[in-house]
Amino acid sequence: MIVLSFLTKIAAATSVIAVFAASVCLAETYRWTDKNGNVGFADSLQQVPQEYRESAKRLDSRSGGPSTKPLQIIPSPPQSNTDVPAMDPEETYATWRERARQARADLEQLKLQRDATQKEYDKLRGEGYGKVFSDAAADEKYRARLTELDQQITQKEQEIATTLPDQARKAGVPSGVLNQ
Repeated sequence: MIVLSFLTKIAAATSVIAVFAASVCLAETYRWTDKNGNVGFADSLQQVPQEYRESAKRLDSRSGGPSTKPLQIIPSPPQSNTDVPAMDPEETYATWRERARQARADLEQLKLQRDATQKEYDKLRGEGYGKVFSDAAADEKYRARLTELDQQITQKEQEIATTLPDQARKAGVPSGVLNQ
């Protein structure tokens, strides 16, 4: 039993060493010479200075000489802009909380406008239906305004419930921050 356990450990260690050795053999090295005659080496063609990429030679890892494989340009991952200072998370959270607060205030304002328009419409209908609303254009104007306000309210509610939280999540803001 002990021998079997020991052999299993040796097999696992050998596998790890084999994988590591294979990855080292697959590594690519590029060599170039700059205008001053200095020789440079890099792990990828993207690490070779732009002006020397044309003359860079990929080395064969076994012999140390030039490789017979053709050069492949592999795009490097996008670099983060180091010139932009990182924002403090509390500043970021405060910005998102303000956006959520403003959206809720806008929603309240739209609801107040909707209520005021509905009251005005109801009042005019009650006072002088025959006088004011015999004009179909005036009736249509109020109905259109009420419909427009209803659409704006629905859009604002969707922004508060879905759009803003999704955008905040994509920006790395925890979900509970907007409700604070």
